[in-house]
Amino acid sequence: MRKTLLSFSMLGLLTGCFSDSDNNIESSLKQPEPVANVRLETVNTPDQTQYQPGQPININYSISSQLLDTEHVGVTFMAIAKDKVDQLASHDEPEGYELGTHYIEKLSDGKHSFTAELMLPNEEIPSDDYVIAAYVDSAKSIENEANTEDNGSRDFSDNAASFAQITIDSTFYHDFALDTLTVGDGFAMFPDSGRRETESQNAPEHKRADIIGHFDASKFGHLINEALVTATVTVAGIEFDAHFWQEGENRYHDDMKIKFADHEQSHYFPYDIAVNGVLLDKLQQTYDKDADENTFELTFTIEDLSSAHQEANLDNNRMTITVPYSLYDHDQPDDSWLEEHNITNPLTSSVDTSSKSSSPSYAPVKEPQGLSGLVSTSDTLWAFEIFSNTYGDKSKVAIVPSFVSWVLLQSKNGGLAWATAGGSFDLYMFDHSLDLFSAGASGIANGADGTASYSMNVSLLGNSLIKESETVSALDESYGYDWEEEQKLFSTTFTIAIVPVSVSAGIKGSVGVNTDLKYEGLQFSIGGDVLTASLDAYATAGIDLLVASGGIGVDFLIISDTLSATAYVDISKALSDSEIGYGIDVSNHMKAIEGEFYLWVKYPGYKFCCSFPTKTATKTLYNTGALYDKTWQMINYSDSFKF
Repeated sequence: MRKTLLSFSMLGLLTGCFSDSDNNIESSLKQPEPVANVRLETVNTPDQTQYQPGQPININYSISSQLLDTEHVGVTFMAIAKDKVDQLASHDEPEGYELGTHYIEKLSDGKHSFTAELMLPNEEIPSDDYVIAAYVDSAKSIENEANTEDNGSRDFSDNAASFAQITIDSTFYHDFALDTLTVGDGFAMFPDSGRRETESQNAPEHKRADIIGHFDASKFGHLINEALVTATVTVAGIEFDAHFWQEGENRYHDDMKIKFADHEQSHYFPYDIAVNGVLLDKLQQTYDKDADENTFELTFTIEDLSSAHQEANLDNNRMTITVPYSLYDHDQPDDSWLEEHNITNPLTSSVDTSSKSSSPSYAPVKEPQGLSGLVSTSDTLWAFEIFSNTYGDKSKVAIVPSFVSWVLLQSKNGGLAWATAGGSFDLYMFDHSLDLFSAGASGIANGADGTASYSMNVSLLGNSLIKESETVSALDESYGYDWEEEQKLFSTTFTIAIVPVSVSAGIKGSVGVNTDLKYEGLQFSIGGDVLTASLDAYATAGIDLLVASGGIGVDFLIISDTLSATAYVDISKALSDSEIGYGIDVSNHMKAIEGEFYLWVKYPGYKFCCSFPTKTATKTLYNTGALYDKTWQMINYSDSFKF
């Protein structure tokens, strides 16, 4: 009995011992509960290890994150001399150099690798060995993080994974780079054979742009900020010089000078190119009307104007794009491109349907092109001018002005004359478009019954303000309209550093019409400032992060334009002398895309120890002079038409 009790006692004791042991084993094997945390894992030394002040530098780094989905996270980088690296842990203001902030849109679980595009500041930096340190969440966006000690570079040694190591040589550094090159809406148009001279070899004397577009370029390094830009057009393997409009000089020249405002972002530069006669002849002779596409190559080159310093990299100074092109060869009026903006028509029309103009209109085409000419047959004469081009960058701000003017004469049925003048502006902001404003006047004088059919139309933001048409035996009308107010039209979001900025933008300014229509004694005329505009960008900004503030700076002209047109026809001698007198005079003054348009934000930034001071960052959409600033005679004919 005693043995039995002892046995049970020992068994119970052993069971208790094993139970405690199992609990201890389970406890030691149990993983700790995960906690919300982000950790800087590595900052990699770049392949190139020697740099100069003002030089861009790309740093690969990695982080790990768990239980976090924080948005708008910044990673700040600093270069500090190797012998001062201890200051990162001991000083409020380490003696280092900020390289910039890399933006992470949103954290997610796991380990992630990134490449930060940074730049060594353009200031005096002593030549020495440096380390590059990083800190994740420089604006303290993460709430309740378990451990902030592992957010930054730490435990420096020559093999520390969270530091990159480079050498800085304080020798002078500078570099220009072409970033993008764009032609209008992606194609060009030139006159067909016989419409313009084809023998001149130097800069053209005419003021009509053949190729309009823009390029973006950057500069790095010291304060050298001026460069010379040249362009060539290559057709069928043969290279020709292109010529740039010179702001303020009222002429085309072999090159153009540009000036950079600063070195930390890509800059916008508009251009206006005209081709000389020899190049036009080559474009015409090479053109294959049966081909699916005809193209030429456009090459831009930036040339350093400094004689004292050489660029660090010349490979990024040239850019070539392929540009599709076509020739225009209209022989008679074609309604197809007018009908797209068929604003209004004269009430009646006696225009012969064989002329394809039985539905007269005056609204211009939207496609960028420039057509002009004087077409004459045995019983028809047509003098015309059509112009449209894109000015600016549609992803930012752009304006597309379009103009049309013509006189069409026919000798049938006692004589008939049709005069038209009109224009419109299409506005683009942030890749969205709007028909901003259009205006025009049209009239048909009929010698057979002594009447005139006329129409007048003004439209603003798609709303018709004036729309009138009638058939009359006598006419003396003046039309005027002026509009001036602000209109918010578009919105989008930009991210600056780590801050999302909501931007609403539109236009402010004035547009107007001042046109006279007259018909008396079988003489019909249109005259005045058919279309005037002076429009500036208007924008407001909202900051989407509570930790930041900001705003928008706008001193920016979208367009200033005056289209003046005078046209007359005299059919009083059509029956007696088989003669129609006519004249058309159209001039235009345009200034487009000028000034500065930028966003700015203030946000907290990490200083690699204890303080979180406020930083300011800007994003410049435009900073440019008005390269498109010129007056030109679009059309000027005066004669009599005998039949």
